[in-house]
Amino acid sequence: MTAKVLIDTLFPACKVKDATVLSDIFNEDAVFVTHSGAAYRGLAQIQEYFKTLFFEGEIRAWDVKRLLDETAVEWYYKYQFNYAGSVSYDGVSLFEIRNGKISLWRDFIQAAKRTYPLEVKDIELLQAAGRLETCTDWIDTLSRHDERFLGVAEKLQDALDDLISLLPAETMQPEE
Repeated sequence: MTAKVLIDTLFPACKVKDATVLSDIFNEDAVFVTHSGAAYRGLAQIQEYFKTLFFEGEIRAWDVKRLLDETAVEWYYKYQFNYAGSVSYDGVSLFEIRNGKISLWRDFIQAAKRTYPLEVKDIELLQAAGRLETCTDWIDTLSRHDERFLGVAEKLQDALDDLISLLPAETMQPEE
């Protein structure tokens, strides 16, 4: 596959949270380096990264602006967290392709274009809040069927409220 075909396959699949295409796009020993510098080595780690991405929010846009050549693409990205806030930015991905699949993918973003700049610690708190909110919903559902879980969801909600109180006030503001 060419870089264009890989991107034309991956970006739309990610928008609809379809991780099944990852094994068609990445080599088993591929490396994916995010714009933050986090490196995911091997198909299993890359799949886990995307599963987490799909679980914690929704890709609202991942649009190719232009294919620079067979190894580089410029794009616009917007991500909405399930629990609060969103980020959007322009970026570039550089690829190495081996046997028709991605063997190395490196992302770079234009930080000045971020519409919702967050510190890494804030993103980690948002991720923790999202996981806790999901757990609270799950426990609440269980408590309707099993008395042993009564009151647990309320305790988790209190913990969630405490966690959210640690976030900067602007984190909880809706995007305009």
